[in-house]
Amino acid sequence: MADYTLSAKITGDSGGFNKAIQSAEKAASSFEKKMESISSKAKSIGDKISGIGTALTVGVTTPLAVAGKSMVTAASDFDENLNKVNVAFGNSADSVKSWADTATKNFGLSMNQALEATSLFGDMATSMGLTQPAAASMSTSLAGLAGDLASFKNIEIDQAMTALSGVFTGETESLKQLGIVMTQSALDSYALANGVVKTTAKMSEMEKVALRYKFVQDQLTLASGDVIRTEDGWANQVRVLKLQFDSLKATIGQGLINVLTPVIQVINRII
Repeated sequence: MADYTLSAKITGDSGGFNKAIQSAEKAASSFEKKMESISSKAKSIGDKISGIGTALTVGVTTPLAVAGKSMVTAASDFDENLNKVNVAFGNSADSVKSWADTATKNFGLSMNQALEATSLFGDMATSMGLTQPAAASMSTSLAGLAGDLASFKNIEIDQAMTALSGVFTGETESLKQLGIVMTQSALDSYALANGVVKTTAKMSEMEKVALRYKFVQDQLTLASGDVIRTEDGWANQVRVLKLQFDSLKATIGQGLINVLTPVIQVINRII
């Protein structure tokens, strides 16, 4: 039996196939280039938007930096303190603000300090049950006393305010550091000497506040009016000069805030 082998050779034109491959490669390359172009344009647009945002931010913040952060801060603090006074004293707020207008000359306080002090004392007074008119009267009295105490003891107004807050809180340590011993026994003795038969243990909170208030006023008789008495002295003249500058900063800062706030509002709406 014979073996037979059949062989065949197949030939053809591969040019078409090669062209198809090349065409596909060109299409892929073209698509890649288009995607790169789109990505580049998107990045360019993003950079421009970022640049606009930076320019707007710089345009707004540069005047603030030039004018000084302290001016804007002073104006902002003034607005906050003014709002606190309006809330604390209601219909009596105008009388407090009128008093604050004279606080620099009479008590060595800037208007901002005067508003801050009265709003602090006013909040505590009304929380103890005092009416707004009564709270306004007590708060301006204590704020003025704080200014005189700061002048008399040569301390910062914040320390004087903290000490006088003891009228409402009953805290005695800050007053003791200034030479005022307001212990319960001292208050009881003071009450008895002034015709009050109740001891502090039997008093309501409002009665205790009234007693402490009178006690502290009597203890600080020497300090009361110290700013007026020493207004021509070097220390108080320097103090008043600083307060005048503080008020000027607040005034300029308020102008900047009024001008720039609408600009910032527009930018926020755009963004």
